[in-house]
Amino acid sequence: MQRFDPSNRRLEQCIRVEHYRLHCAERWPDSDHKKVVLAAIHSALKTLEAACVTPVGEFLCMVCTSRQAAPVLEMPSRSRELLAVTRLAA
Repeated sequence: MQRFDPSNRRLEQCIRVEHYRLHCAERWPDSDHKKVVLAAIHSALKTLEAACVTPVGEFLCMVCTSRQAAPVLEMPSRSRELLAVTRLAA
């Protein structure tokens, strides 16, 4: 059983915040500013993870989990279905 360590909990919370910032910045349009921010976030994450007294347990991130999941099948758009129906009726 892991001993309760309040400083480690704070570091884990900081890691989670930086991870959230990473996903927010990934949605920005490509620019030099985006590259610098992403590099800063990655650096902060490495520093925070190295500072943890005990290894940080894996947490579930919906964005990361969805990236690792099987690719989603593309469904035909509704407009194609409506177009096909009108062609059959005419």
